[in-house]
Amino acid sequence: MYAKVNEHENLVRDMHSKAILNKDKEGLQDYLRKREVAKKQQEEQIETKNRLTKIEQDMSEIKNLLQTIANSRFRDGN
Repeated sequence: MYAKVNEHENLVRDMHSKAILNKDKEGLQDYLRKREVAKKQQEEQIETKNRLTKIEQDMSEIKNLLQTIANSRFRDGN
């Protein structure tokens, strides 16, 4: 058996366990949707950061290779 909680339309008290329960299923679904969107956004940010780090590493490697080529040609007199 449940009893209404004063001044809170969506809350009821379970008289057996004395727990307060939220009966707003639409609010719960909205919360779960928002949490899922936030989780996806966070995953996308992490993926973007990882991709940027990889690009920076690749660019550094290309730069080092170009410097090595330029230095070897300079030493060879070409």
